[in-house]
Formats: sequence, structure tokens, C-alpha cells
Amino acid sequence: MSSPTPALLSPALRNTSLTLLAAGAAVSLSACGLVTSLLGAGNVMELGVGDCFNEQDVFGGFTAQDEEVSDVPLVDCAEPHDSEIFYSEELPDGDFPGDAALEKSLDDICTGSAFEKFVGIDYMDSELYVGAFQPTAETWDLLDDRETLCYVVTGGETVTGSLEGSKR
Repeated sequence: MSSPTPALLSPALRNTSLTLLAAGAAVSLSACGLVTSLLGAGNVMELGVGDCFNEQDVFGGFTAQDEEVSDVPLVDCAEPHDSEIFYSEELPDGDFPGDAALEKSLDDICTGSAFEKFVGIDYMDSELYVGAFQPTAETWDLLDDRETLCYVVTGGETVTGSLEGSKR
């Protein structure tokens, strides 16, 4: 359900021109992960808005652009976590747009009005990071997957409860 996409930096870090990688890289579901998901071992195709998780449990820390996962261990949002899925958008039908186009859509979709509506402040004023789960060419063609899921991540600090309205 996810395509390789570079990590997005927190606006505060971008504004100071630091070149650190941010936690919050988007991930991809490979054909191998697809098989795992179809066999019931993975849940990446079942994620939704409001799901919370710890990015470290999914990616093991900072990730490369081609990180692939099939399972996202969810936690109750009342328990300590650092990430929360805040927005879902169906991409238009048609041919797979390619990784570059999906990377552009990630920036447009996840850092725009949906972020501001959820967090309560503009992305450029936020200390939070953004990542996404997006379709791969395989899930696009085999499963008709068009969903992009945006998530907000603290970058290591754990929180309890939702980040909705946190104005961070």
C-alpha cells in the first residue's frame, strides 16, 4: 500500500536548512509484502485514519527511501506512541503515475489543509513531521489500490492521546 518516498523534514528543520533525515519516511508494500498481506499476516492494507503506532516498531529507526513493510503494529492511542494516521485520500484512477508523481502528491496532500485541519496550525509552523503510506505499482495494478494515508509523527518523543488539535 505504500510507495518509496523521501522523508519530509519538519518545517522548523527545513527553515534552518539542516539536511538531517527525518523519521517519517513513507514506505512501500512489495510483491513479497503483498503476498504476506493477502495471507493475513500483514495489516498495511487495513490501516485507517485514527490508527496510532510507533515508527520505530515499523521501520527500526531512520529509513531508506525503498523501505518496505507489510505490517504496522498498532497501539491504542491512549498508550505511548509517536505516530498517528490523520488523513486518507483516494488517488485518481488511471495508469500508475510513477514514484516521482506520488512523491509530489505526498507533499501536496499531507502537508496542506488536511495537516492544518488536524494539528491546528500550518505545517510550516509545526514541529511535527509527516509521512505517508502510498500505493506501489504492484498494489495499484493488482489490488486497484489508490489510497494515500498521511500520518503525523513527533520524531521520537512519545505522546498519549491524539495529536489532533495539538497545535505543535
